[in-house]
Amino acid sequence: MHLAKPSWLGHFDDKNQRTSIFSVHVHPDGSRLATGGLDNKIKLWSTASIIDANKADDPSVPRLLCTLGLHNGSVLCVRWSNKDGRYLASGSDDQLILIWEWDRSWSGGSVFGSGEHNIENWKPVKRLSGHQSDVVDLAWSRNNTHLASCGLDSLVFIWDGKTFEKLHKLDQHLGFVKGVTWDPVGEYLATESDDKTVKIWRTTDWTVQAEISEPYASSPTTTFYRRLSWSPDGSHVATANGAQGAVAIAAIFNRGEWRTDISLVGHDSAIEVVAFNPVIFMIPDSDDADPNSETMGSVCAVGSQDHSISVWVTRNARPLFVCQKPFDHSVLDLAWSPDGTQLYACSYDGTVVVLLFLNKEFGTRVSEEEHEKLLSKYGFTVKEPIILESTTQLNLESDYAIAKRKEKSDRMANMMAPTDSTTVDMDISTSETSINLASGSNTTDFGSSTILPHPLPSVETQQSTNDDDNEASKNTNGVSSTSSSSTTTNAVIPQQNVTVTKDGKRRIQPQFLRGSLTSSTPQLQPSISSTSEQIVVTESSTPSNGPTNVPTILNNHSKSSSEDVLSSEMDAPSRALPPGGISTLVIGNKRSASSASDLTTQSSNKRQNISRSQSEVELQPSVLRSSLVSPSVAMSQVRLATHKVLNYLAKDRLDGATLKLECYNFNENTPSQIMCTRGRTTIWFDYVPSAVILITGHSQYSAVACEDGSIYIYSSAGRRLLPVIMLESSASFLEICRDYLLVLTQVGLLSIWLKCSAMDCNAGIYETLKRSAHVRSNGIPLLITSTNDAWCYHFDMHVWTRVYDPRYTSKDSTGSEIGEVNDGGILATLENYARQGGARNLGSLSHLRRLGGNDTPGQPNHLIGYLENQLISAELVNSPVEYKKLLFQYAQKIADEEAEYRLHELCIQLLGPTNNTDDFGGRAKSNWDPFLMGMSKRQLLEEVLTVLSSNRSLQRHVTEYKNALNKCWNMIGCDPND
Repeated sequence: MHLAKPSWLGHFDDKNQRTSIFSVHVHPDGSRLATGGLDNKIKLWSTASIIDANKADDPSVPRLLCTLGLHNGSVLCVRWSNKDGRYLASGSDDQLILIWEWDRSWSGGSVFGSGEHNIENWKPVKRLSGHQSDVVDLAWSRNNTHLASCGLDSLVFIWDGKTFEKLHKLDQHLGFVKGVTWDPVGEYLATESDDKTVKIWRTTDWTVQAEISEPYASSPTTTFYRRLSWSPDGSHVATANGAQGAVAIAAIFNRGEWRTDISLVGHDSAIEVVAFNPVIFMIPDSDDADPNSETMGSVCAVGSQDHSISVWVTRNARPLFVCQKPFDHSVLDLAWSPDGTQLYACSYDGTVVVLLFLNKEFGTRVSEEEHEKLLSKYGFTVKEPIILESTTQLNLESDYAIAKRKEKSDRMANMMAPTDSTTVDMDISTSETSINLASGSNTTDFGSSTILPHPLPSVETQQSTNDDDNEASKNTNGVSSTSSSSTTTNAVIPQQNVTVTKDGKRRIQPQFLRGSLTSSTPQLQPSISSTSEQIVVTESSTPSNGPTNVPTILNNHSKSSSEDVLSSEMDAPSRALPPGGISTLVIGNKRSASSASDLTTQSSNKRQNISRSQSEVELQPSVLRSSLVSPSVAMSQVRLATHKVLNYLAKDRLDGATLKLECYNFNENTPSQIMCTRGRTTIWFDYVPSAVILITGHSQYSAVACEDGSIYIYSSAGRRLLPVIMLESSASFLEICRDYLLVLTQVGLLSIWLKCSAMDCNAGIYETLKRSAHVRSNGIPLLITSTNDAWCYHFDMHVWTRVYDPRYTSKDSTGSEIGEVNDGGILATLENYARQGGARNLGSLSHLRRLGGNDTPGQPNHLIGYLENQLISAELVNSPVEYKKLLFQYAQKIADEEAEYRLHELCIQLLGPTNNTDDFGGRAKSNWDPFLMGMSKRQLLEEVLTVLSSNRSLQRHVTEYKNALNKCWNMIGCDPND
């Protein structure tokens, strides 16, 4: 072993004084070393100059390759991505994470404000924000699909490794989180915190698999880091800052049992960092032992506050090497070279040391194939290289590359083009009619408060309306006051009083705005109490006698009957009002008073882990809570029983054999999971924002009913066949028989559909404060509510469908999130307006439209369902431009996730009949329509296949449909390029 400590390597301040180096990491090709320091900079060094003193003195061999200086605080961590090292991630105490990429088109230049010269140019491509304090550690997963970060805000964030979207926030630590490491298999993530615990997180559902605290009970909290490391064979985790009484140790615990079985003892002060060598070695039992007696082992390095570094073989009780005090201060970070022969270390004193080991000083290196075989016992699988099988795939890949370059060029052109973002337009053509719901005139009733034309109002108008409503709602202790004079046909907006305070801020005095009501319309101002067991209802008289407000207290259930209800899975029918109803309006959903709080308390103690890794255990459904009761139930003379919310629902033998539909409900703020499985294989799954109360299905399609009255319909591949169907109340009975779907609601209305066409349906939408109504060019009415939901009426099914849900909207108006449609269409306009602050619950479910998360490997993730819903919505509102863009995004997701079931359904839908006896127009023997909103389905398939060709794993399917499509073009004598 040799030691090198180059004096020229360091970070220096304005006075040329050496500053602390907090982090060091080696590029996967071994040619570069990245360091992050107190001077707010990242420096990239040539490892050849560090290792070889002769090259360091050679002026033709560069020492410093690049200086990166965009952070506004000390750079506390730098980490290259694995394998190709395409990205460099850096974390700083400016609370930001920057992702850097090498710009090879740049030939070099001087660093602004210094005499340094950059040989390479690494430019920032992403800026990740979310941490509220210093970012102290980063870690890439083995295949670079995720990036984990932790910091002094006690949080851990999981980022997508491709799009760098924020996927998850882990917040169960009670102290600063100072270390993070990935399981090489990808099953777990380990974090270490100042709360003196190490937590093991399952990557399938991001819950805590294990928590280890025993070795850290007496550990000090004075360490700058607690950087831990996972062994390359996946069997052990080495942790920093452990203690046995007053003795500092590096505790190592095993996988599965999560029990400490090894302690590395020998350092005099607390341990800051541990790092496993990425190479597994065949290590001899002794120096003179028979080579056949070699055993497989891992090598681990330890850095301490005692200024020393030790190197251990995990099966030995003593260190293999000890480097006594190569620094004048604490060791803060360690990094091994990819070949395992070099160990780099940095210190608070601002210097870097490299320990050089001989090729066989640790033993014989294990091959990559043997390494992967070791990981396979924990479930690790390696993708085999995909061989090109046909020229068709090669041509499609070429077309795909050309299309991507054109898309990038068009995007840059659009960014450079002048835009006017001051007006939000609904993209309604001049032939479409705007309807006033209250008065019947050709104007829009916005929030039942102001009369506006059909384009959406500005943010300022919406905000002032909300302020006015809030001010009015505060009168008479929660009971809204009304005036007998506000029965005019048209509302008049009064002038607002604006005052300027001493500090220059504007203050606008709220004005109460009333909606336009005719003299014959009773004026109702409901108010709901916040108590859980009582509902305050306001009974209003007619306007001729002057409105009066009489609060009425109505008990939902008596306590004597609640115990009986608990024993069943159904709540008793609602008795909120006498049979026949009274002239009273109840606004908002309510939960029945059958001890709902007790149900929640009891079920919380019985909650089970429902991750697929434990699917072998048969789940026993238990009641989580009573379901919500729709306001329409209180007004109906027919009131059927309501289903309670169970934590688990299942329907077996959908195909008569092994196909199973399952649903998992969580708490009220967590989406419910729907999963279709065959044995242990997951066919498809999806997430819905409301709790599921009923499920049904067979081999062709399935349906689920939620407590908010919504119905979701899925194909056999899990593709959403329709936008969300919204009924007047939640379902009491849901059943599928062959091609018929039957729904019976709580108010006694029966709906039957035949393959998504209505036979008999009595359904409606109940919303307070309808804000605007429009008729699309295809005659479809579009309603936009005060909560920014958008609804379309499906004439074939005679039912309202929700085409836009603002809860899926991202709060970041500058981010280019995948799945987001571009400006210019109706869906994009709704999205942009919701982002400007016009919607309640904004972004509460936006994580469901992002990548990654709790997805099963090889299965489609959350974004698939979101895109499917947007596709159908674009078709309903007759927006072909948005449909086409969403279709290509959907195809790209299918390619990325290798979703073969969805690929077949999509291609068959667009391809249509291929035999000679069928007429191309679809009138002879097939009901297939070759056109969709004026676009040729087969032409769309031509472009979709180009997108699908981006994944060679699907090339056989793509080639099959490409050949079938060419057959159709030849059959009708058509050139697809014309």
